[in-house]
Amino acid sequence: MSSPRSLTRLVAPMTGPVDANSALARTLRHYGIFAGAAYLVFLPFLLPAMAQARAVSASWWTPTAITIVVVPGLIVGLYGALSWDPTWLRRWARVGTLGILVAVALWWVAWNGTHLDDATVFWLGPFVVLGSICAMIAWPPTVAAVYLLAIAVAIRLTGNVAQSFSGTATMLTDAACSAAFAVVPLALGISGLRTAAELDRTEATAIALAEDTAATTARSAERTVARALTHDEIMASLLEADRNPDSAHLPRRAASALEALDSTVRATNAGLDPDAARVATTIADAARHNDPGIDVTTAVRAHDSSTYPVNAVAALVGATAEATRNCYRHVPADRPRRCHISVTDHRVTITVSDEGGGFDPAATPRERLGIAVSIRERMRRVSGGDAVITSRPGAGTTVTVSWRATDIPAAVNTTDLLGIRSTPSRRLGALVVAVMAASAVATPGAVAWWVPVVVIAALAASTALLVTGDSDRPPTLPTLIVAATPAFMCGVYLFSLDDGTQTIPLWVTGPPALVVSILGMRRRPYAAVIGFLAALVVVGAWSFVREGSALPGILLIGPSGGFVAISIVFARVNRTLARNLIDARSRATHAAADAAAAQAAAHERELQLTPVTALARPLLLRLADGDRVDHATRTQCRLTEARLRDLLRARGLCTPDVDEAVVDARRRGVAVTLLDDRGLDGNDTDRPPPLDDATRRVIVDALDTARAGTVRIRTLPPARSMAVTVVTEDDDRCEWIDIDRAGHVRSMVTEMAARHPR
Repeated sequence: MSSPRSLTRLVAPMTGPVDANSALARTLRHYGIFAGAAYLVFLPFLLPAMAQARAVSASWWTPTAITIVVVPGLIVGLYGALSWDPTWLRRWARVGTLGILVAVALWWVAWNGTHLDDATVFWLGPFVVLGSICAMIAWPPTVAAVYLLAIAVAIRLTGNVAQSFSGTATMLTDAACSAAFAVVPLALGISGLRTAAELDRTEATAIALAEDTAATTARSAERTVARALTHDEIMASLLEADRNPDSAHLPRRAASALEALDSTVRATNAGLDPDAARVATTIADAARHNDPGIDVTTAVRAHDSSTYPVNAVAALVGATAEATRNCYRHVPADRPRRCHISVTDHRVTITVSDEGGGFDPAATPRERLGIAVSIRERMRRVSGGDAVITSRPGAGTTVTVSWRATDIPAAVNTTDLLGIRSTPSRRLGALVVAVMAASAVATPGAVAWWVPVVVIAALAASTALLVTGDSDRPPTLPTLIVAATPAFMCGVYLFSLDDGTQTIPLWVTGPPALVVSILGMRRRPYAAVIGFLAALVVVGAWSFVREGSALPGILLIGPSGGFVAISIVFARVNRTLARNLIDARSRATHAAADAAAAQAAAHERELQLTPVTALARPLLLRLADGDRVDHATRTQCRLTEARLRDLLRARGLCTPDVDEAVVDARRRGVAVTLLDDRGLDGNDTDRPPPLDDATRRVIVDALDTARAGTVRIRTLPPARSMAVTVVTEDDDRCEWIDIDRAGHVRSMVTEMAARHPR
C-alpha cells in the first residue's frame, strides 16, 4: 500500500500512451481480466438487493444501472483476455467508471422515497472496489484516487439515505470510514502499476548497463588471463631458452605454453557485475592485503538483486589499496588503523583512518601528496565518485572514498512486492486508524467510554503488526493476533451495547474486513479467512442472543467478505505478475549481458593476444620441436621476451617508431626499460592514449643515441607535473630528460661522480 501522492510520480507512464508490449500494459490487462471476473462473480450475489431496489425506484432504473455498470466491466474483462491493445481497454474502463457515477446520480431521480430494508445492502456498494480497478486502468493515479474517494462517499451517503436516515454525524463518519477503506484497494492496485512502470522505466537502462558492465568484466578477465599467460608461460619459456638452451625440459615447457596460448585464443572467460556482498569482500580483501594489521569492518544493507558496475568497484578497490598501503608504510605499528566499508543499494563508502602523526596538507610539498592526489584523481574519473582526504598533525589522517550509483536503475524490492511494509503504507495505516478514532469519538454509540478506546487500540495494534516486519509473510504469533482482532473488536463492542436496536457504526463493522484483507495480502490467506469467519461467528452469536436469529448480525459484516476475497486474489495476482515481470526483465538483461560479454571478450582476446601470438608462436613452435637452440635463436628469444614485457608494462608506449628504436638499441646491447604509469589513477580497463609526436621523437632520439648502458623511459600519472622522464646511463655519464604536460623538454647531464639521485 502506498499513498496516491507518492505513487503519482512513480507511475508517470500512465499519463501517456502505453506500449502494448510493456510491463505496464501486461499489468493493465491482468487488472482488466480480474475486474471482469469479479463483476461476473458479484452479480449473482447482488440479485436479491437488485430486486428490492427495483421495488423502491422507477422501473427503468435497475435495468439501466445494471447495463451501464456491469456490462462495461464485463467487456473490460473480455477485452483484456482477448486483446493486447491497451488503448481500447482503457476506453472501456472509463465507460465502466463513469457508468457507476451515472447510476448513483440517476438513483435520486428514480427513487420513490421508500426506504430499503436495513438488512439489505445498497447494491451499488460493492462496485466501489470494482470501479477502483477500472479507474486504475482508465486514469492516472491522481484521477483514480479522486474518483475512488468521490464514488465511495457518494455511494455511502446514497445508501444511508436509501436505507434510513440515521443522523448527520453517522452519515459523515460512515462516509469518512468508507473513503478510508477505499484507499486501501487503490493503493494495492497502484503498487502493482508502480512495479510495472518502474520495470518499464529502467528496462533500457538496466539492459544497457548490464551490457556495459558485463563487457567491462569480460575485458578485464581476458586481460588478466592474457597477462598471466604471457608472463607465466610464454616469457618464462623464452627466458629459459636464452639462459639455459640445453635444458631437457625446454621442449615440454614450450609445448605447454603453446597449448595454453592456443586454448586461450579459443576460449572466452567472461563475468558479471559483483553483488553487494562480493563488493564488500573484495574491498576488505584489498585493505587487508595492503595492510595486514588494519581493523576492517563491513556493513551491507542492500537487496540480493543489487549489482555494481565493475569499473566503479575497481576504482574503489584501487583507492582503498592506496589508502591502506599508505597507512601501513607511514603509521607506527602500535597506532590503530581502521577501515570501514558500507554498501547500500545506491552507495558504496569506504573510510580509512589512522591515529598516526598526520600532516598539514597546505604545508606539504605537492610531491609528498602523491597518494592523496592519486586517490582523488581515481575517484573523479568514476561517475558519482568522490574522495576526501583530511589530516591534522597529531590527529592522524582519514581518507573517505565513495561512489553513488547514479546510473543504476532502482531495484525492485522483491521481498515486499506490494509495498505493504513501505513508509507510505505505514502513513496510510496511521491515517486509517486516525479516521476510525475520529469516527469513534463522533459516534461512539450506546456503550461505556472505555469500549471505543479498547476497539481502536486493538485496531491500531493490528495495523502496526501488518505494516511492519522483516519478511513478506508475518510470523505465526503476529498472524494469530491480527486474525483474532476482528472477532475481538466486534465482540467487545456488540456485547457492550445498551441499546441493541441502534445502527452499528461503520468504524465497528468496517475494520474487520480491512484487517483480514491486509493479512491476506501479506501471504496469510487462510488465516485471513479464518479471522473473518470468527468475526462472523461473534456477530451471529450476538444477534442470536439479542434477536433470536443470527442472520441480521451476519449481514452486518457478511457482505464485506467479497472485499476480503477480492483483496486476497488481487494481491496474489499482483504478486505473481510482478515476479513474472521481474523474471522476464532479468532474463532479458542476462541475455543481453551474455551477448555483450562474449563480444567484448572476443575483442579483448584478439587485442591482447594478437601481438603475443605473432611474436611468440613461431619461437614456441621451434622450441617445442626440440631442435638445438643456437645463438641466433637465443638472441631472438631474449629480444622477444623483452618485447612481451614491454607489452605488459607499457602497452601505451609500444608504437611502431618506439618499438623499432627499442629493438635496435637492445641489439646494440643497451638495456631498455619501458614503464607506463599513466593508468595508476584510472581503472584497470582504461587505455592510456598514445604519446604525441614530439614526445615520441625525444624518446626515439634518446634510444638512437645510446650505445651502451641503460635507458629507462617512464610515463607518469596524470596528477604529476611531469609527463615523461627518460634516463640514459652509461659508464661515465647520466642524462636526465624531463617532458612536462605542456611539452617543454628539460635535459640535465651529470658525471657519474655527481649523479642526479632518482
